[in-house]
Amino acid sequence: MDIAGESSGREMQLRIIFGWMLIWFVPALSAEPFSFAKVESIAKERAAAMYEAAQALPSVLNGLNYDQYRAIRTANDAVIWSDRDSLFRIELLHAGYLFKKPVRINFVSPDEGEVTWIPFSKSRFNYDDLVIHDDFAEAEIAGYSGFRIRHPLNGGSMDFDEIGSFLGASYFRLLGKEQSYGISARGLAINTVREDVGEEFPDFVEYWLVEPKPGSKVLRIYALLDSPSVAGAFQIDITPGVSTDAEIRVKLFFRESVASVGLAPLTSMYWFGENHKERPFMDWRPEVHDSDGMLIHSQHDEMIWRPFYNHFAIRESRYYARDIEGFGVFQRDRRFESYEDLSNPYWKTPTAWIETLSAFGDGAIRLVELPTNNEAMDNIVAYFEPAVAPAKGDEMEYRYVLSWKLQDEVELSPNRVLATRVGEIGAYPDTRRFMIDFVGPDLEELPADAPIFAELTSGANGYITENQCFKNVKTGGWRVEFKLDTDQENTQPVELRCILKDPETGKHLSETWSYQWSP
Repeated sequence: MDIAGESSGREMQLRIIFGWMLIWFVPALSAEPFSFAKVESIAKERAAAMYEAAQALPSVLNGLNYDQYRAIRTANDAVIWSDRDSLFRIELLHAGYLFKKPVRINFVSPDEGEVTWIPFSKSRFNYDDLVIHDDFAEAEIAGYSGFRIRHPLNGGSMDFDEIGSFLGASYFRLLGKEQSYGISARGLAINTVREDVGEEFPDFVEYWLVEPKPGSKVLRIYALLDSPSVAGAFQIDITPGVSTDAEIRVKLFFRESVASVGLAPLTSMYWFGENHKERPFMDWRPEVHDSDGMLIHSQHDEMIWRPFYNHFAIRESRYYARDIEGFGVFQRDRRFESYEDLSNPYWKTPTAWIETLSAFGDGAIRLVELPTNNEAMDNIVAYFEPAVAPAKGDEMEYRYVLSWKLQDEVELSPNRVLATRVGEIGAYPDTRRFMIDFVGPDLEELPADAPIFAELTSGANGYITENQCFKNVKTGGWRVEFKLDTDQENTQPVELRCILKDPETGKHLSETWSYQWSP
């Protein structure tokens, strides 16, 4: 008996068996959990290839009107995670109407290991016979328009309130406690309102939603952004609460050069407010707006408040800053009496505040105010614009927290501007009277005879007269009144600034009021 030969044969058999085991098990052992790095890799790969537009929808869905689209409802048995011990529920949204670019949606296991793609299925929706007259094949639909998020926020532990949605291009909206939809955020802005090149609207083309572990109060979303000029990876960690916070990580890869890029863009609606009494239209409400101003926290710890205005022409403002601390679009007027509108609760629309977690570098906060004659148009855009526009092949990475606030927004700038009012002086058509009300705990503690003064500055094309600063006995704060004169030939906006100061120490007692008055 050849023991050596038998041993050699068994060794060969074991090697063959072990080899097959390696072939079978190595992929499972070496497979990495799904992560931001995976989305980053996909985005980089995309940016290196030609841009491909989304698959077109069947004409029956493209032709839906607003009422028809709203009539399509998510089926009760199609709500994601409703059978799990989870604090979140997801409803997939149908493509059609304005949302004509289907997106691919995946779900990821709690350990971020297993990824499951959810193909489009009619069974996930309830269709009214009056909504869609012509049938369409499921295979014609490449995905969904987006998704809605629910979480027990305002009521009991089993009441799943809507707290957000991702729908259309790279738009998304979130809600904190007792808030109503108003302002929107975007993933990225490209070439916004420029004369030399048209605006480009990047799309979130694919999402990966990570199933939260039981009891987890954080929902993690990965998103892939794509457009003709750029591809990008996003990680969005959403924590609902009194303020709902979204911690956002971004990596961008530019396949083409762009004229300008807007980081952390915010979009809102401002039709008219207390500073807009010269409006050429009639409306029964005192004010109509989702947001009434922008706040900037500069690197020098200055807080700058810029009220909005709806002019007949496009207006643009830039606030230059390096490594900005934060900025946001606010709804400061929280009184129902300012709106008197029971159908549109404008007094409950959130403030969107951005706190930078990584250096944004040199650049400016850019504000664009578009003219509008109705409340259906989002006409306010604000974002951070880097000083140097990205070129083809460039990469960009940054992180920030986007908070949706209502009750706690005052904490960001306690001694603040409450209202801005502008009036015309009949005998002098080129003169305007301004009244600015400041309020806050520090200002309310000061007696009426405190030696406070208002430091007012104007652009070279404006002249300030009759500067007065005094205690407002109705609010407990302080009021500033002044007149602004301009030349009759003046057609350019006048930049104004005002801040309350202690004359002895020079200490700033309020945020800085910044205003652009346009003839």
